[in-house]
Amino acid sequence: MPAWLSEEWLKELAALAGSRPPVPGATGTVSITIAGAPGGEAAYHWSYRDGTPGEGGIGSPAHADLVLSISAADAETVVTGAVEPSVAYMRGRLKATGDGALLLGFLASTATGPYEEWRRQAESLSGEAP
Repeated sequence: MPAWLSEEWLKELAALAGSRPPVPGATGTVSITIAGAPGGEAAYHWSYRDGTPGEGGIGSPAHADLVLSISAADAETVVTGAVEPSVAYMRGRLKATGDGALLLGFLASTATGPYEEWRRQAESLSGEAP
């Protein structure tokens, strides 16, 4: 199994993009950068089209409608479920620039059962807890 935040892990995480919960009415690309990863900065992205989650990929795209950034330590608390993404955002741990409506829709989607299922899949990608 790939190591937490490795390129292989990011590829597997990006492959789960289509299983993210929908964000009604959202169309756009979300990019997230994780600072302080073992190999340096880690980044991946995914898209929504008319609320439906679509393709994902590793790296930061040339244009993203919403750009998120978080430290590796804070990302670990989110992936393990210890902290919800909206709480990380309110505490200033998850930073965001770009489309505010997409941000609010994304954060609302993280308070759902389908997000919890997605989060558990993401957490299980590495053989051990991050």
